[in-house]
Amino acid sequence: MPVTRSAPGPLPPAPALLLPLARAIDWPPLAVAVPLAAALAAVVRPGEPVDPSLGLLVLRTAALLLGAAAAFALVDAMGTGTAATPVPRWVRQWARTVMAGAVAAAGWGVTYAIVAARLAPGDALPLAGTAVEAAGCVLAALAGAALAVRHHPGRQAALAGVLVQLVLVVAARPVGDAAWPEPGAPHWDAAHVWWAAALPLFVLVLLLAHRDVR
Repeated sequence: MPVTRSAPGPLPPAPALLLPLARAIDWPPLAVAVPLAAALAAVVRPGEPVDPSLGLLVLRTAALLLGAAAAFALVDAMGTGTAATPVPRWVRQWARTVMAGAVAAAGWGVTYAIVAARLAPGDALPLAGTAVEAAGCVLAALAGAALAVRHHPGRQAALAGVLVQLVLVVAARPVGDAAWPEPGAPHWDAAHVWWAAALPLFVLVLLLAHRDVR
């Protein structure tokens, strides 16, 4: 007789899924990184206006820091024991990705607000360009960690996110200002078109890495 397989049951409602996952996520790295990024923006050159170049350096540092911290959220220490749960792995991993990414984005947003408030009158840092850079740094770290945790469930797998960020920074050094332009550079917009074009590639890596492990 042919063997019939029953269709998978409906997924549990969002609160029933998100609340246990939120408790299971490794939040301490982000709990340290978010206030640290904001503090960095607040204390650099205390009592003096921040020039755009220094403000941009602070924002880029914050993006790398927050991305590295968010990568720890993808580590599922119980992954091997929860493979048979009704909730597919890709749902659990995407929920972790969205929650960690949202916290990292909020932390970077607060950092940007502090930097923008400390700029001298007449100075500005384009939000769109700096935000695209930050999204790229965070997504790169998440993509690297997502690939690593597929094969190594331990906490050290999150360090792959830091490694990917390091490769991103080092690989951009030969082109220097072309990849990390200074405020007001004539190729600012062109550089950030390339940054925006890289975002779907990081999302594609996440899609592949979050698949169920067979």
